[in-house]
Amino acid sequence: VSLLAGLTGRLAAAAPLGLLAAVVAFVPRGASADTTEAARATLTHWTLRAAQLWLAAALVMTFANPTFVLGLPLRVAFVPSSWWTFITTTPSALAWLVSALVALATVLASLRVRSPGALIGLWLLGAGSTLFVAVTGNVTVGLDHDFATDAMTLAGAAAVLVGSAAVAVVAGAAVGVDPRAGLARYVRTGPLLVAMAAGYAVVAWQQLAGVSPLDVAFGMPVVFGFAVLALLVAVAVLRALVRPVRLRLVTALVDLVLLVIAVTSLNAAEHLPPPRFMVPQSIQINYLGYEVLEPANLARVAGLGRPNLLWTVITITGLALYAVGMVRARRLGHAWPVSRPIFFAAGMGLTGYLAVSGLWEYSTAAFSWHMLVHMTINMMIPVLCVLGAPFELLRAASRPRGADELPGAAQLLDDLLATRVLRVLTSAPVVWAVYVFSLFGVYFSPLFPWLMRYHWGHQAMLLFFMMVGFGFFNLLLAPGDGPGRLPYVLRFALLISVMPFHAMFAVGIMSSRQVIGEQFYAMLAIPWVPDLLADQNVAGQITWFTGEVPAFIAVVMLAAQWFRSDSRAAAAA
Repeated sequence: VSLLAGLTGRLAAAAPLGLLAAVVAFVPRGASADTTEAARATLTHWTLRAAQLWLAAALVMTFANPTFVLGLPLRVAFVPSSWWTFITTTPSALAWLVSALVALATVLASLRVRSPGALIGLWLLGAGSTLFVAVTGNVTVGLDHDFATDAMTLAGAAAVLVGSAAVAVVAGAAVGVDPRAGLARYVRTGPLLVAMAAGYAVVAWQQLAGVSPLDVAFGMPVVFGFAVLALLVAVAVLRALVRPVRLRLVTALVDLVLLVIAVTSLNAAEHLPPPRFMVPQSIQINYLGYEVLEPANLARVAGLGRPNLLWTVITITGLALYAVGMVRARRLGHAWPVSRPIFFAAGMGLTGYLAVSGLWEYSTAAFSWHMLVHMTINMMIPVLCVLGAPFELLRAASRPRGADELPGAAQLLDDLLATRVLRVLTSAPVVWAVYVFSLFGVYFSPLFPWLMRYHWGHQAMLLFFMMVGFGFFNLLLAPGDGPGRLPYVLRFALLISVMPFHAMFAVGIMSSRQVIGEQFYAMLAIPWVPDLLADQNVAGQITWFTGEVPAFIAVVMLAAQWFRSDSRAAAAA
């Protein structure tokens, strides 16, 4: 049951994502209004049907997956108390429950929602739930599972983009949309296949644990999957070389067939025990993917350590996209201040340093080093990246689109930000409240030790805090005085108002007589952290100090922006 329902759920989730992508990004919005509206209506109807199948399969998996993982009869899961126990103890079952909820939202939205921005948000939710299912499977077990989890995240993200584009092109052509523009956009997804192959190679390396794939049953779907990936790369090269639209469309259809086979192989591998399961592991390897046996010192923390694969790729990708954006903006005649790339490079550079230095390695084992990394990601990096104005660069690098052209990245971003939900979530009161109280909600609740037990949970927590920090400082420090921006006096008040709460948070950590995340850190039993409460006191001091430095930088930059704005207003007057 788990094998069939898992395959159905994965394929059924891919279909609505591709159909949503077709509606918002692969159908021109201004030309032949009657034709495009009819196409969108048909695509939306197909989305509804596919999402219903996705919902049914995901619901079945909330019962079938935990019983399969635990080796119990399926009937046990249908006892309400047992089902909820399975959901809360097996992350993969929780991931399928989240997938079911997103599928339900897709079903309901397909009945009423027509706003492009809302559909983009729905696609993002679906992509996130798909990745959640992918990273809570076999990759979470054993030595080096931190590398495997990050690699699965990156490969899964690439697969979602490629799969959505393939479905969008084929589905759009099926409802009468001219496929030329969509195919041109689809051709540019070719490099993502290389990312998929590299990510799955890391996963296979970790799961096989040195065993030849030809010697175990687990290796058969792995070998088959890589053969399919090789065919996908070959078809992508052919598509880039040929010009006839009909032939390119055939290659997209071939891609769909190959992707279905690849998902089938991946699903089969998830239901076979990999050799990694047979290798004994310590408690630290079980929770971290590696051991941190050497005590922390300045040389080990500041020097190169165990790299964080996900954040390293984020750093490189962010810098590369920013450089491309600057080139395109200048070609379009937009001047770009030299200070902005300096700030953005500093923010991404600091992110990369955290990813490859010993700071990341030791932050997973000791709460004091964790708080240093966390506060840097929550405050310092967002301040620097916001001053680099990445959203403004995206708009400056995007040319105006004609009626017969597909919407560009800037238009899709503006569509998303224009939705009612995003307007509420990015409003000053909500951003301020989330920025302040999310710290207390995570660290002074059982959520923190639960997230720290899983590599994907730790990564998700850091990504969340980085996005929250970016949202808050973007509200205050984003360059420019466009319409809708808060008055400087209100921005200054908001910035000053968060400082006491950060101080209260730091004091709360230092004065607490109960160890935060005690169960997790006690199980790790790090020999060079004999007193968890003393380490927590150090963490509180680090939190206080690292919160004050970026706040001071933000105050200086906000004051400088305020001064320049008043000077321009005075000169104009």
